[in-house]
Amino acid sequence: MSFDLGVWFGAEPLTAREALHRYLVWDASGAAPGEPRPEVAAFYEELTALFPDLTAENYGASPWSEPLTVGEDFVLMSAVFPRAGEVCRAVLEMVRRHPLVLFEP
Repeated sequence: MSFDLGVWFGAEPLTAREALHRYLVWDASGAAPGEPRPEVAAFYEELTALFPDLTAENYGASPWSEPLTVGEDFVLMSAVFPRAGEVCRAVLEMVRRHPLVLFEP
């Protein structure tokens, strides 16, 4: 079981249905080609400084159930349930400092 979150850069308001569609498309396709935009890169750097991305070496200590998915405009995360509260609080605080949308599908 995992707790999933997505953050992305977006200035336009979205309905819940539009946000879910965007999340599902990105989740199905994986990372988009190209470098993350500065806002997304700054979020990713801060996130992975606190919670390093999942690797074979840190599997037991990582809060992630799978590696992070990073695209030009988004980061998708799946946290293991025992650490979901900790991750969610940290991500919420980070999003307040970065101009990103937070979505919990």
